[in-house]
Amino acid sequence: MSLSRREFLAGGLGAGLSLPLIQKGLIPESLSAMGGTEDVVVFFQLRGGNDMLQNIFTPDETKYGQARPGLKIPKSKGLQVQTNSPYYLNPNLASFKKLFDAGDLAIVNGIGYPNPNYSHFRSLDIIATADPTATSAYAGWLGNYLKKAYTGGFQIPAIDLESKLNRFFVGRPIPTFTNARNFKFRPDFATSFDQKLELALLESNAKAPRPGADPNLKFVSNAIGTTPGDVGLIQNTGTNYKPKVTYPSANANERRVSTSFQTVARYIVGGLRTHIYQFSLGGFDTHANEVLASDSTKGNLAALLKAVSDGTKAFLDDLKAQGVTRRVVVYIFSEFGRRVGENGNNGTDHGAAGVAYVAGAPVKGGLYGAFPDWSKVSGPSWNRQNFMATTDFRSVYATFLENYWKVNSALVLGKKWTPLSFL
Repeated sequence: MSLSRREFLAGGLGAGLSLPLIQKGLIPESLSAMGGTEDVVVFFQLRGGNDMLQNIFTPDETKYGQARPGLKIPKSKGLQVQTNSPYYLNPNLASFKKLFDAGDLAIVNGIGYPNPNYSHFRSLDIIATADPTATSAYAGWLGNYLKKAYTGGFQIPAIDLESKLNRFFVGRPIPTFTNARNFKFRPDFATSFDQKLELALLESNAKAPRPGADPNLKFVSNAIGTTPGDVGLIQNTGTNYKPKVTYPSANANERRVSTSFQTVARYIVGGLRTHIYQFSLGGFDTHANEVLASDSTKGNLAALLKAVSDGTKAFLDDLKAQGVTRRVVVYIFSEFGRRVGENGNNGTDHGAAGVAYVAGAPVKGGLYGAFPDWSKVSGPSWNRQNFMATTDFRSVYATFLENYWKVNSALVLGKKWTPLSFL
């Protein structure tokens, strides 16, 4: 994205500080000058509602075959999670299986919340605010964290690799872009004879001391003055980065995932102290043609899962090959799960409980949360049946807050949630 000085002054502040470009200058100095931990979390959102039973399944459960006669994955093609385990992974998650075997993948079963909502928009607001009663994303939970509990001193604590600010960050503007080359603060071309000189003067003038100045004017001055420097960090950090592994690129989904992960790797390898990254992949709203009629291990969802699994492992392998010693984990999640049974269109409809993954060297790998209970669902109307959540998604958030970033989850989430033990 690109924003001129005139556009910033005319619209940026008047738009409720919604401008994702401006960073440090838009928060009080008391919040931007704290010090502490900056362990990295990459939030990878699967948009549309990832189908848990096409990720992890129980082939020996009779009801599984009854509920999904066309979608069920044969036991012979699944990847048994552990010896003697009833749980199997989709064969397209082979890279996840390798991470799991290495102890670097936590599988969080039955993730969701009580009284689930099946609307994409409402569910996205709920997971963004960490509040199932929220009517809109008035304040994202990561926005709350950055405002109330962030204990690092870096001026760009988070980057959103999207075309617009994710709801998770509402209330705390951060740099938002899909391509760092297009992320810039440009002078007004109509009046600028030397863009670099104008930017330098802008930054210098904004930082000049103003004894007794109105605090609001100082606030705006800081916002303008620090922005060119922040943009410079975004554009210039890690420009010499080269992947040391081969990232998947066989199709558009794989290229999208790989590009996002490589952007994150570029900044981590380049030494940028940003410790939160977010990006997403769409296509998981699989109401129809979720799998091929001739092979339930192939099709639209299979390709998506392979892109997610292979891309995640390539990213972690790349960081290891680059010699990165910083603690980095990837959290892979969706807004909800899908129904227990297929819907007659070779797909599934919006459901409740889902599955999430946490990957990386700091992770204590294993199965977390109870797999939903098959005894609580029954046919013949399987496409109306739902697995209810066994793991509240806010417990996962609390795990990052309490165990990883060492902050009080109640300060961010409104109440204290018991963390899981994967970190």
